[in-house]
Amino acid sequence: MADAEDDSNEPQGPIPCSPCRGTGKLNSNAGDDAHEVDCAWCEGSGVFIEEHDAQAAQRPAGEATEEKPQPAVD
Repeated sequence: MADAEDDSNEPQGPIPCSPCRGTGKLNSNAGDDAHEVDCAWCEGSGVFIEEHDAQAAQRPAGEATEEKPQPAVD
């Protein structure tokens, strides 16, 4: 029989976002100078968001989120 202690490898509490290391901010070198931007993976919260698509905000409206078929290579 399993006790509550056997579930110790289950994460306790919120999981920090890996790309921003839980800060909610990333350094961007886009443009003329480096600046901080909100992390697209956690939306600036610093907490991992399960099933979140960080690139969704950059896609044009109505574009499919599934991969497009690749052309055949001869």
